[in-house]
Amino acid sequence: MAMDSAQIRHKNFHKLYTDFVDQRPHLPQRGMLKLFAEYLGLSDRYLSHIKCNRKNIGSNVARNIEERLKLPRGWMDREHDRLNPPVDENEKLFIEMALTLFRTQQAEAREFMITMLRQRLETSSSKPETRQSRR
Repeated sequence: MAMDSAQIRHKNFHKLYTDFVDQRPHLPQRGMLKLFAEYLGLSDRYLSHIKCNRKNIGSNVARNIEERLKLPRGWMDREHDRLNPPVDENEKLFIEMALTLFRTQQAEAREFMITMLRQRLETSSSKPETRQSRR
C-alpha cells in the first residue's frame, strides 16, 4: 500500500531526527527534540506534535526543513527507503560507482560533490524537463 504525502513527510522527519540524534552521541537523549527544533528554527512544542503524529508537516514547514538541512527542494516529499532496489543494472552500477568515488575522496571534495549535485537537482526541479541530444 502506497504512503500518502503526510506519511512520507513523517517518515522522513523521523529519519532526519534519528540521524540528528545519532550524530550527537555525546549529548544526553533528554532534550534532543528541543535541540533539533532550535536547529530547524521551529518551536519544540510543534516538533513534539509532529513527532507524535498529532500534526502533519505542511509544505512551508517541509521546505523550511529542507532549507535548514541543505536538502534538495522536495526531499521531504519523496520516499528514501534503502529497501527500494535499483531499477536496473545501469542504475545499480551508477550508485556503486558514485558511492565508491564519494567514499575515496577527502572531506572538501565530498562537500564539492554534494554541492554540485544539490545545485543540479535544484535547477532540474525548477525547470520544465527538456531533452536535447548532444552530437
